[in-house]
Amino acid sequence: MAGELGPRAMITYPRRMRIVGSCFSGVLVLAAIAGWFTLPHGLRIQFTTSEVITIVLFLVAVVGAIMSVALSTVRTDAAGLTIRNALRTRRIEWSQVRRIVYRAGDAWPTLLINNPDDPDKVVVLAIQRTDHERADRAVAELRRLHAEAGSPS
Repeated sequence: MAGELGPRAMITYPRRMRIVGSCFSGVLVLAAIAGWFTLPHGLRIQFTTSEVITIVLFLVAVVGAIMSVALSTVRTDAAGLTIRNALRTRRIEWSQVRRIVYRAGDAWPTLLINNPDDPDKVVVLAIQRTDHERADRAVAELRRLHAEAGSPS
């Protein structure tokens, strides 16, 4: 996972979620368009402009929610991690990371950060169990980078 970005760099994302999310979003949009045009004309003209706008906005919101998770990423460098979970991007220095938790059955890893006695938890949606070995390799790489940074464990 390291490469041209340097020995401490890694970029990863949820591969299966991107595929499934993109396909599901596409099918949803196509189904909505097909559903609209299969309605009898007499029924379609009964919809008010505000109702049509509401339906379109709802469709945009659903597709947006799906794709915001599918486009989650984690990027590392010598100083720390940049995690984009859905709509929120967060920068975390290696020194803040206390532990990377990824137990059997966890859907994604969790970073325990800041206070060692009562750490905050940050999920990493960019690494998802559904990616199987790819997820395991990404967590192993995160743990290796964390250890190399000399961060507290």
